[in-house]
This record gives sequence, C-alpha cells and structure tokens, in this order.
Amino acid sequence: MDGHEHVDPQKEAAAQAQWLASNTISQATEYARMGKNWETELRQRAKELKLMKELGLMTTAVPPATSPDQNPET
Repeated sequence: MDGHEHVDPQKEAAAQAQWLASNTISQATEYARMGKNWETELRQRAKELKLMKELGLMTTAVPPATSPDQNPET
C-alpha cells in the first residue's frame, strides 16, 4: 500500500478492513497510500454498485479471512 508489497498481503488486507470498520483510519488515508483520490474512487464505486443493482447482480461483501493466530477458538 505504501509502494512496497506487504510480506503477508492477507494479514495486511484483514488489518486494513478492521481499521476501516473501527474508524481507526479513513478511506481517504488508505486511498492516498495507494496513490489514488478517495473521492474519485468512491464515486466510481457508487456508479458500479448502482449499475449492479439495476442489472440484478448480487453485491455481497466477503469478509476478510482470519489467519490461525487471529482465531480465538484455536
């Protein structure tokens, strides 16, 4: 996200999702880390979701996978 690939992209994605969900970071910050404009990206995503809804396509979010060290049941 900062120009260098993370050693464990799955862990990075899970952490990013958790930070966004808990409002620890903002989407603007995360898009900036990728060199993108957050407003442009969100407007594009809104267009995509609107078209998907019009076409009757399912839009279910896939939760990030947890790694074994994050699973409290093990």
